[in-house]
Formats: sequence, C-alpha cells, structure tokens
Amino acid sequence: MTAKTPVQSLFLTSKMIYPPIGGAPLRNWQNINLMMQYGEVGVVYLHGAHEKPTSTPERPPGVATWHWHTVEKRSPIQAIARRLGLLLWYGTRIDPLPDKRYSPAIAKELERILTEFQPDVVIIEELWLCSYLSVLKRYPCQIVFDAHNAETFLYRDIFRAEKFDRLKAKLDSLWQLLLVEAMERNIVKRATQVWVCSQQDAQLFQSFSSKQVSTAVVPNGVNVSHYSSIRSGQHPLPPDLAPSPHTLIFTATFGYFPNAIAAKLLIEDIFPKLQALYPDSRLLLVGANPAEWMKDAAQANSNIIVTGKVPDIRPYMAASSVVIVPLLQGGGTRLKILEAFAAGRPVVSTAKGAEGIKAQDGVHLLIRDSVDELVEGVQTLWQHPEEGQQLAQSAYELVQETYSWDAIGRQIKPTIEHLLKLNSQPSNSALEASSMKNASSRV
Repeated sequence: MTAKTPVQSLFLTSKMIYPPIGGAPLRNWQNINLMMQYGEVGVVYLHGAHEKPTSTPERPPGVATWHWHTVEKRSPIQAIARRLGLLLWYGTRIDPLPDKRYSPAIAKELERILTEFQPDVVIIEELWLCSYLSVLKRYPCQIVFDAHNAETFLYRDIFRAEKFDRLKAKLDSLWQLLLVEAMERNIVKRATQVWVCSQQDAQLFQSFSSKQVSTAVVPNGVNVSHYSSIRSGQHPLPPDLAPSPHTLIFTATFGYFPNAIAAKLLIEDIFPKLQALYPDSRLLLVGANPAEWMKDAAQANSNIIVTGKVPDIRPYMAASSVVIVPLLQGGGTRLKILEAFAAGRPVVSTAKGAEGIKAQDGVHLLIRDSVDELVEGVQTLWQHPEEGQQLAQSAYELVQETYSWDAIGRQIKPTIEHLLKLNSQPSNSALEASSMKNASSRV
C-alpha cells in the first residue's frame, strides 16, 4: 500500500465539538483534516455522563461516518473493581481494568462500526479511551495513540507542586497519578505509533518505556485563514465589549489544572499590577469550566471578564491587544499561542507556555517567567505598540511557514506514508483478525 491508495481512518475521541474551540478539539480537527487527504475519515465521539450535550452534536463537514454516545457513570462496585484492577496491574503487569469512559454496550457498538467502516488506521485521541484497546486489537488495523501531552510527567509535576492540606487529597492525587501511568504505559506499549506534539514529548516517552517507542512528531497547527479577519481588523467584537488598547486575554479550558493555576496567577498577582498602571485595562478569561472563585473575581472587579464557554473565540481575540500565557506547568504545544500568531496578536508567555514552539524571545514573542517580568512584558507592548506589531508580523510568518495545516501536512507526510505501508505487512495476529473481519463483513 502506498500513500496514494485510499485509506480509511477512524478517530476515537471524547473531545470533538464542532466548530472546535480549545486545544484538544483543535488538534483533533487538525488531524482529521490531515487524514482526509488520504481517504475517508470516521469519528466515534464519546461523552461522559456529566458532559452529555443538550442537543445532538453537529457532524463535522467531510466526515464520512459519525457516531456519538454517552458513557453512563460507573456504579460504586465498578469503581472499586477498577481500582483493584490497577493494583493487580502493578503486581502482574496485566492490563488495568477499563477506565470510567468504558462501556460494554459502546464496546459492542464499536465492534459493529469497525466491521462496517473497515478502517485501516484507528487514531485514539485521548489517553482515557485506551480502555477500548482490547476491542481494537481484535481488528486488523494500525493503532495510533495521539498523545496531546506526556500525561504521566505532567501528573508527576502536579503531585510534586501541590500543597496538600488533607491526607485524603494527597492520596486521591497519588491515585490519579498511578492510574494515568498505568494507562499510558499500556497504550504506549500496544500502539503501532505514538504521535506527539513536540520533540521534547518524544524524548519523554522514550525515557518512559522499557522498549523503543515508535514516536512521530505531529506538531499542533492552525487553519491560518480562519483568523484572517482578526488580523485585518475586520472581525466584529463581542457586543458588550467596546474597543480598548489595554485589553489582555488568556484563552483556556479552566478545568485543566495548569490553566487554572495560570488564571489564579493572573487574577491575584499580574492583573492587579497592570491595573494600577493602566486603570482602564481589562482582563479577558475566555473558555469553558471557569471556577467559582474566577466568577467571584469578575463580580468584584468589572474589568475582569470571565466568559465561560463561548461558541467562537475570534470576537474576544479581536477585542484584545495582547495575549498572555502565564503557564507554569503542562506539556504539548500551546494552540492558544499559535492562534494568537495567526490572528496577528502579540504574545507574552512564560518559557513553559511557549515550550515546543520554534519561537524566539524578542523576535516572535516576549518570554518572561516571573510575575514582575510578565507585567513588564505587557507594559512594554502597551507603551510601544510598534514593537508588538513587529513581533506579530514575525510570528505570523512563522505560523504560516511552520504551523499552518499545509505546512504540517508536508512535515508529516513521510510519517503517514510509513504508517500506511504497515498495512501491507500485517502481523500473524492481524492476519487472523483479518479473516474474522472479512467473515463479519459478509454477514
């Protein structure tokens, strides 16, 4: 098989809202579009019970087959069995019991989809869905794990950094770390390929596994044309926001711990210092799952705006003059920075926030790490808008050349071609599964 042969790809994900907003949905949508260049693409979209949408999720354009399901909450007995399964895994190295998103009914439905759609490649887009590996392994397809982060290392950092006031909280955090490690070791061991966002993450996975991991760097990127109206100054602002030259924005899913810590740093330390210098300054915290303390801060200070989930990030990006990314933890590559580059907005970020992006301090953005340095960086851009314009222009050229969908498609073409060639050299187990697949397709 060559790259010119039509290839069926199936994505298994729990984050596929459309239009996509936020890091995981944007990366998933990017990868779906990349694989559409090689053939038909299907999506299986799983919700947790607490995430069930109020209406049927919109089918993304160009997707050949589209299935969405709600995974009901596990019973207390199932939860206990799952914990015992993890302990058994540590003692014997067998696979851990299914995660909370696993459902026997959905596993059966997935088997039906595999038989009918007959994918050559299945891409698992979230670690938490590795519970369905046992289903996928019975089918003759290549399995890709798209690692949005090196989660084990992220959870280790969180565990070390957090100050626990109760023993139960510490034990719960330790439990989560052990569970993440169990799932990540399992999927890395069994996947055909592991896609990572950056070379740094590739090195982490190599150090993590006892065997050589087949990693491939698939960088995060953006559809640059989607943000052209912001860069040209033509995109409408939110109806309740008047133009202001001193508007700071941080876009994030705030239920994600590193983003919540960054928001806290902004509200409690960075923005008060900026507001003392610029009384008309505004802080936009745009994204899903804001904490109650964030909402309380917005109630107490009308210059702090917490939007919650929005249907489109672009009006708020258009209302901003500087994008700030004060992250201290996390992995992967920040799509929020690439969005800012594509939108023509200057960026001030910590080194951790800019990790994985080939951007240079003072050329494409300002890298500042302490609170005072971050304040100084924003102040510099507000005092000297021409410097921000120069940074934004260089950043736009970088995102066009390196992080646009076209650029990433060119970068990863050898990776995809190598993956697809593996389908012409199936293993013995795949041959056995293939006979089952062909028999099932005749039913």
